[in-house]
Amino acid sequence: MANFVVVVDPDAERRWQFINYIQPLLPPVDGLITHSCTIGNFHASWAVNRNAPISWVADAEGAAVIWGDAIPSHQSYPLDSQALRLLWKESSPTALPAFDGFYAAVAYHPDLGLTVSADHLGLFPIYYYVTGDIALIASTPELFRHHPLFHTAFNPVGLVGILLSNCLFEGQTLWKNVQRLTASHALIWKPGTTPQQIQQHKLLDERLFKFDDSLSFSEQLDILDQALDKSLNLQVPAGKQYGLLLSGGLDSRMLAGFLHRQGIKPTTLSLGKRSDIEIECALSVVRKLGLTNRIVAIAEDKYPAYANSLVKWEHLANGFNWVMNWGLEPHLSHFTPKVINGYLMDLVLGGKIPYALESDNLCFENFFRGMNSWGLSPKLLEKLLRKEIFGELVAKTVAQMRTVYESYSELEFRKAWYFEIYHRQRFHVGSAGWQLCFGSWPIIPILDRQLLAITAALPVETITKRKAQIELVCTRFPQLAQLPLDRNSFNVEPLLPSKSRQQFARLFNLQSRWRKRQQRLGYERRYYYRIYDINNLGWQGIRQQAEPYRERIEHLFHPEVLNKLLPAPNLPVQSSKDAIVGVSGIKALLGLMLWSKDNF
Repeated sequence: MANFVVVVDPDAERRWQFINYIQPLLPPVDGLITHSCTIGNFHASWAVNRNAPISWVADAEGAAVIWGDAIPSHQSYPLDSQALRLLWKESSPTALPAFDGFYAAVAYHPDLGLTVSADHLGLFPIYYYVTGDIALIASTPELFRHHPLFHTAFNPVGLVGILLSNCLFEGQTLWKNVQRLTASHALIWKPGTTPQQIQQHKLLDERLFKFDDSLSFSEQLDILDQALDKSLNLQVPAGKQYGLLLSGGLDSRMLAGFLHRQGIKPTTLSLGKRSDIEIECALSVVRKLGLTNRIVAIAEDKYPAYANSLVKWEHLANGFNWVMNWGLEPHLSHFTPKVINGYLMDLVLGGKIPYALESDNLCFENFFRGMNSWGLSPKLLEKLLRKEIFGELVAKTVAQMRTVYESYSELEFRKAWYFEIYHRQRFHVGSAGWQLCFGSWPIIPILDRQLLAITAALPVETITKRKAQIELVCTRFPQLAQLPLDRNSFNVEPLLPSKSRQQFARLFNLQSRWRKRQQRLGYERRYYYRIYDINNLGWQGIRQQAEPYRERIEHLFHPEVLNKLLPAPNLPVQSSKDAIVGVSGIKALLGLMLWSKDNF
């Protein structure tokens, strides 16, 4: 993994007191390697897996560290720390270059101060706290609490954002004065000044790609094809060993096709049980391409331990759904040095915003209603939250969400697209990148500036409902389009059925009825429905673990409303909504109970 902390503090005794205390706390999992560098008032420490790509320098010119692969647009290999330090030093603060790939980077000069940045979409977490001539920067807020001048104070604004959207909003965390760096921005700071977030780039960039109205759909597909090829060529150079997270869905299947076309044969890893529909679909791709595969199932009795790790290191920034990802490290540490995945591909390339597309009259109200289904409704929050603590924060936060939504574009779909990328996708989906790098460094092909610019510029009609993405698979890899495709449902119909549709539909309907009968008997073969089920044994264990801390959060909530939403562990959680989406807000309350153990 790459868990890092940076401190700039002119008081040497205080600085070293902080450093010496946190050094043994840096590795959240066993087996990581710790390193550090220091120059003057600056110190950086980090814990990483043995294969993590890290570059650092510290000398009379200052210091710089890159965690991950930061690839400049003008070259085909990652930047090193010395080149980064020089490049940022010579660049205007308002025109700092950003890089492709998954990374975080920091540069320090005694006279110029501190510069911090991350990948294009801000998937690599960067948090900061600044007071006077002291700055704390880290991949997690957790380490800040150990600095002598840092005081933990609960931030109601942060919690309201999390409960509404299942992730952070506007960088507001559960601690006052601790901010998450905004996506596509760099942090600039000199001692004694207020930190500034400077925008490095926008997704829609005509310098990288300007759409030509005369382009046919076929020509647009060619452009996407070439952009994906380029991204993979840069981030997945030939001649090395790679892994691929292969689900039964469209994103990883498309990546498998592109990699196979480039002559790269990754070892694949699929999550679930052999009997899962998802695994059945994934293995059909494995067999077709002649790949090797590992199947990993996260044991439900480990969920409580993984929940503790998520709460401690993530502070609910990404909601409280992905506790299982904290169990991947033992499997990935013996897998491959780098692992390719299709995170955010379905939205960025495929325009998949299902809850925004249900209405022909897309607007903020319709979009918010769907996005908010991952959290708790404003009406419910008004009943749940104590007025004396939260005041009018619910209404104010919704109003601010509207303002941000409206600021993104003149096109309604693009407003929804941008908001979804920079919020739920960035946190809920994108958080897996940092979780994966505990054991194997993630390669996320969508983190390519030109590819992002192209998808931001193409007509809405091209990318919505995954039109271009589906057509890419059907036309470039028809042999993969003919295989069963997982849609997180009982529908596994191929994009291009190899038999007649009537024959396939007849067989599919028989299988569907059989699978639904199994489900009624308590045997769930849909992977995500099983692992997200708040009433399964794993989540029951988390609820039992969190229950002793219920009283610690009752000063925030009206107990009768809280107890109805989240009853005692011996009672099932009831939800009239989707079994995955509809309980996410309730899980955030559960996570808050665990978080309160060390914070209230």
